Amino acid sequence: GANVAVFSVMNAVLLNPTGIPHPDGLVALRARYTAMADLQNISVSAPDFQDSLESTKVFRTAAVMLPSSFNYSADNTRPERLRGAQVSWAWFEVFQARAILGRTFRPEDDVPGAGNVIVLSHGSWQRRFGGASDVIGRKLQLNGQAFEIIGVMAPEFDWPNEAELWAPIALPPARYHDPNDRFNENLFAVARLQPGVTLEQANAQESALAQQVKSKVAFAEKAGWGMFAVPLREFVAGNLRQPLAIVLAAVLLVLLIACANIAGLQLARASDRQHENSVRVALGASRARLMSQPLWESVLLGIIGLALGIWTAVFAMPSILLMAPTAIAGNIDVHLNTRILFFAGAVGIIAVLLCGSAPALYLAGSQFISTLREGGRGGTAGRSSNRTRNLLVTGEITVAMFLLVCSGLLFRSLRVVEGLSTGFDPQGVMTAAVSLPGALYDTDQKREAFFEAARQNLRNLPGVSAGALANGLPFTGGTGSASFSIKGQVLPPNSPGPHGHSMLITPDYFRTLGIPLLRGRDFTDSDRAATQPVAIIDDTLARQYWPGKDALGEYITQDGKTFYTIVGIVKHTKDSSLDSDANEGFYYQSLSQVTDTAGFLVARTSGSHAEGLTSALQSAVAAVDPRQPIFDVKTMEQRVDDSLGSRRFVVVLLGVFSGLALFLAGLGLYAVIAYLVRMRVREIGIRMALGAQRGQIAAMVLRHGLNMALAGCALGIAATYLAGHALSSMLYSVSLYNVPTVAAACALLAGLVLLASYLPVRRAVSVQPVEALRDE
Repeated sequence: GANVAVFSVMNAVLLNPTGIPHPDGLVALRARYTAMADLQNISVSAPDFQDSLESTKVFRTAAVMLPSSFNYSADNTRPERLRGAQVSWAWFEVFQARAILGRTFRPEDDVPGAGNVIVLSHGSWQRRFGGASDVIGRKLQLNGQAFEIIGVMAPEFDWPNEAELWAPIALPPARYHDPNDRFNENLFAVARLQPGVTLEQANAQESALAQQVKSKVAFAEKAGWGMFAVPLREFVAGNLRQPLAIVLAAVLLVLLIACANIAGLQLARASDRQHENSVRVALGASRARLMSQPLWESVLLGIIGLALGIWTAVFAMPSILLMAPTAIAGNIDVHLNTRILFFAGAVGIIAVLLCGSAPALYLAGSQFISTLREGGRGGTAGRSSNRTRNLLVTGEITVAMFLLVCSGLLFRSLRVVEGLSTGFDPQGVMTAAVSLPGALYDTDQKREAFFEAARQNLRNLPGVSAGALANGLPFTGGTGSASFSIKGQVLPPNSPGPHGHSMLITPDYFRTLGIPLLRGRDFTDSDRAATQPVAIIDDTLARQYWPGKDALGEYITQDGKTFYTIVGIVKHTKDSSLDSDANEGFYYQSLSQVTDTAGFLVARTSGSHAEGLTSALQSAVAAVDPRQPIFDVKTMEQRVDDSLGSRRFVVVLLGVFSGLALFLAGLGLYAVIAYLVRMRVREIGIRMALGAQRGQIAAMVLRHGLNMALAGCALGIAATYLAGHALSSMLYSVSLYNVPTVAAACALLAGLVLLASYLPVRRAVSVQPVEALRDE
C-alpha cells in the first residue's frame, strides 16, 4: 500500500504531470549564463523564442506564456484575484489540448489591439458558472476591462496548474525580432519536438542558435549566455525529483524486509514439515509438486496483500499529500490509474517471487531420504534452513540500519538548516501581494501615487509598528538577478560585468523586516522621481565589487544613462532558500523613483501574532482603490518555512519508513531466535543437566541475535557510504561519517536485539532439563 501511494505521487509529479495530458515530446526552452551562478536555468526572451519557433525541422510548434493575475469582481462583490496566464495563440496546440466548449485562440486573437478574449479552465467554469453550457459569449470584468469568454478547456488540461483562465499575450510583432530585447528574459517557452527528433538534436539546434548570437554580441560571449531544451516533465518536477526518488527507494526497501520476513516464516514451516515431505517423496511425490506448494501459498498471500495494498493506498495518498510541500500538495491530482495499477501488479509479482523462492529452493535442495534415516530431525537440511533464515534476518537488519542512518543524517541536516540565519527577522511580519492592472495604472505617476497612499495607510494601521512596500520579497521567488555597471569601472576581458538581485522598495522596508543598516542611510520620503536617483546595496555586493574600499558615494547604472548614487549598505539576506544561497548580493532602488505594477505589502506587528493583520492589509489597499484585491497573504515565517518543505517531506517519510523497517526487522529477529530456542530445547536441557547456568544459556541465545545484528549493522553502515553520492546532495554541513548519527542508529539496533530476544531468552532459561530430555 505504501509503495502504491508513494508511486502515485511520483507518477503525478515526475511521469505524468498533473494537467498535462500528452507530455511526451514536450520540452521547455530555457536560457542560462554560465558566468552567473543564479542564472543557470531561466526564462527566454521573445527573440530567443522566435529563433526556436523558426527551427521547424526540430520543433513542430512552440508557444510562450507569462504568468499573470487578473482582478475580478462579480456583481460589485469584494474583489478577488484570479490566477491565469497570458499565452501566445498556439499554447493549446502545443499541448494538444482541446476545448469542450467554444474554441481556443487563433493567430488573429494574439495581436495588439485585438478584442479581449479569454479561455476558461474546466475547474473555473464549474466553480464560477456551475458548468453552464451557455457560458460562451459572456463577458467578465477583469482588470477593469471586459473580456469575452470564447472557450472552456477539457478537465485533463490544467497548466500552468491553478490557472483559472488564459488570455492572449499579444506581444508587438517587432519584439520577436528586436535585438535590444534579446536579454529581456521574462517568457516561459514550451515546444513540441518533431516526430523522431531527440532531445540531443534539439539541444544541438539551441546551441547553434546561441552561437550565432554570441558571434554578434560580445556580452553574450563574456557572460556564457546560451539556450537549451529540457523535457517538460523534468522542468515541472524541479527539485522534487530526488526527494521523491529517495522516498520510493525507502518504501521499496521496507517491502523487501516484509518479503524477507514472510520468506523466513515459510522457510521455517517447510523445515518443520521436512519429515512429512520426506514421506511424500518416498510415496512418489515429485520435487516440483512440493516446490509448487509454497509458491501457490505466496500467490494467495500476494493476491490478498495486493488487494489490501491498493485499498490502503487510497487512504494513504491524502496523508502523504498532507505532509508534502506546497509544490506537490497544491498542484497535483493523485488518483489510481492504469499505470499505477500496473506498478502495483508488478510489485505484487516480485513480492510473490521473493516470498516463495526461498522455501521452494530449500525444498529443491533437501535430502529427503537422509531425513527419513535420521528420524525426521532435519540434519543438514535443517542447518541449511537456519543459515538461510539467518541471512534473511541479517539482510533485514542491514536495510533497517541503512534507512536509520540515512534518516538520521537527513534529520540532523534539517536541524542545521533550520538554524541558519535568513539575514532578517521574520517573526511578527505579515505580507500580502497586490497587482495593479496596466490599463488602469498606465503611468509612473499613477503607480507611485497608489503605492505611496497604501504605504501611508499601512503605517497608520492599529497594531502596526512598521510598514513598507516592495516589488519582491525574500522567499517568494520574485527577486530577479539583473546586470548593472559601475561608473568608471573598466571590466577585464571576458567578464560578464556586475550583477545582483534587484528590488524596488519604499522607506522603512529594512526596519520592517529587521534588516540592519550597516552604513549610510535608508530611503526617505524626499527620494522622489524628480530628485537624484539613489540606491542601497548589501554587504555582499559591496565586498564583491568594491573590495577594500567604501562603496558609499559610488554610482551604478542599469541602462548607461541614469546613474544611482549608493547612499546606504545593509546586511545581506537569503533570497530563496536557507541552504542554497548563491551569495549573490542585492541592490535596492526606491519604488518612488522606479515604479512597478506588482508589489508586496509588508507590516510588522507590535505584538507577536501577525495573522490578525489580514483584513487590515486589505483595508489599507481598499482605502486607495477598492477594486484592487490582495492575495498570497502569508507571514514571513510561513514563507521561510515553505522553503524547507521538500527537506521536511523526505525526513518525515524516511523517518516513518525507517521506523517501520526497524519494527519488521525486529519481528524477523524475534522469529529466528524463537525458532532457534524451540529447535534446541533438547540441547539446552542437556547443557543445563551438565551444569550450565541460566545466565550462560541466556548469553548463548543473545549471542545469536547479536551476531546477526553486528553483521547487519556493519553492512548497513557500508551501504550508507556506498550510497553517499545520492544522499550527500541533500545534506548540509553534515558528513556521511557523522559519528553521533551512526552511534544512535547502533544503539537503536542494540535495543531492538534485547527487545526481540526477551521472550525467547525467558523461554530458554525456563527450560527444565528433565522435562526437555523426557520430551525428546
